[in-house]
Amino acid sequence: MTEPKKFYYPMVASVLVVIGMAIGFSLRPKMDSRRASKFEEVLSALEEKYVDSVDKDALFNHAVNEMLHQLDPHTRYISQANLLKEQQEMMGSFGGIGVRFQRINDTVCIISAMKNGPAYQAGMRSGDQVILINGKSFTGAKITNDQVMGTLRGELNTKVKVKVLRNKQLLDLVIKRGEIAIETVDSYFMLDAKTGYIKINQFSVPTPEEFQSAAKKLLAEGMNHLVLDLRGNPGGVLDAAVAIADEFLPKGATIVTVKGKSVPTYTSYAKEGGLMESIRLSVLVDESSASASEVLAGAIQDNDRGLLYGRRTYGKGLVQQDQLLRDGSSVRMTISRYYTPSGRTIQRPYKGGYESYMKDELRYREGELFNQDSIPMDKSQAFKTKKGRTVYGGGGIVPDVFVPLDSSEVSMLTSLLFTHQVFSGYVFKFLQTQPNPWNSVQALANYQFTDRQWGQFKRFASDQLRLEGVDLLISQEKQRLIPWIKEEFSRQLWQESNELRFRLGKDREITRAL
Repeated sequence: MTEPKKFYYPMVASVLVVIGMAIGFSLRPKMDSRRASKFEEVLSALEEKYVDSVDKDALFNHAVNEMLHQLDPHTRYISQANLLKEQQEMMGSFGGIGVRFQRINDTVCIISAMKNGPAYQAGMRSGDQVILINGKSFTGAKITNDQVMGTLRGELNTKVKVKVLRNKQLLDLVIKRGEIAIETVDSYFMLDAKTGYIKINQFSVPTPEEFQSAAKKLLAEGMNHLVLDLRGNPGGVLDAAVAIADEFLPKGATIVTVKGKSVPTYTSYAKEGGLMESIRLSVLVDESSASASEVLAGAIQDNDRGLLYGRRTYGKGLVQQDQLLRDGSSVRMTISRYYTPSGRTIQRPYKGGYESYMKDELRYREGELFNQDSIPMDKSQAFKTKKGRTVYGGGGIVPDVFVPLDSSEVSMLTSLLFTHQVFSGYVFKFLQTQPNPWNSVQALANYQFTDRQWGQFKRFASDQLRLEGVDLLISQEKQRLIPWIKEEFSRQLWQESNELRFRLGKDREITRAL
């Protein structure tokens, strides 16, 4: 999970933005020693004399990023530690212990321990509650997911000591870190006798292999129509998206073209023998589908290979490359733009307002997530698909079939229950005390909660919220809340909520694609 960025010392940082513009050594092999010296002189003076304590590293990072954001929103400075973490995600593995955890009521709770993984072999089990890691307390409101992950991860074959609470007993475990794969195809199943579903959460080096494995299994089950889900996919390795597009497109079809001032222009074309060339295709996208996801979606749309369902994509049409610095950190700078087969670039307009760009408030304020007529389209950037349909560039990819965001599911009570982690806390406690009553997602979807189980949830929720009259409100919203409880059971038992949402009839995009 990503923590929101914190900006320290705004008044001081605003001065450093100007100074930061002169940090030539961050971008060029031959640095201007006068500028670098002046910058360090200002930092040292602030550290010595400023009225409050000053974190020089935080100021430096902020000043450099403010400078880079004057160019575009995706060029940025990355510390050595964050760069290593991102590289691990791109490569699809990291050194870790093999657990899924969730912070519930300020406690790190083990949702599952990967079978035969390092943690499982050392004795860790689902339902354990982490108390100490390497002798340091990891309970309380100030502990973050990044802190937990940063402590559990490390170099291969190194050891981490963890104290857990299980059945009111404290257990000391010594876990030897191993190589943990990051699964990017996190869900695939048959929607009906002929229709398969594959969800890709990001693109890393192993993603094409994962995709092929899932596709072959679905083909063996009789799939002749695929629903490919790219919703919420932020992108990743461009070559992985190109490889998956190649599975759908006939030989010679254009996938993407990349152009830049300092890099040679190149175009990727589909090769012969794609695994899915004869399969009917529907692609699901939304406002969080970005970068490499948009390359794949654009290739499908412009080649008229399938239909896109959902909402306008994020709009990131820039390609970045890391320029490593001497201390192991990096400047990730934009080196080129990519163009879909019709010739359009889908990068959203950027006028230097970084915060506004990242929040993309216009989508919510203008109502485009709920009303197709509110989608902005630059009519001056009109292009034609292979079969002559008109598509537009300059602001994400507009789907062929608009499906509005469903806001009816989340009531004020539901939001309150999520905020206080009532669903996750109740399910975790339930699974700690009794075995899993369901052998499949379908069985869970069809299950009718008993009056006793519903009463247990109501008591748990009332105890967590401690609000007058909340018990009555929970009773009134029983039919709305039970699907959310089931979804949390599905997530903690199988890391699978997509199939459950479909089985419960809650996924409007899948329903529309079918």
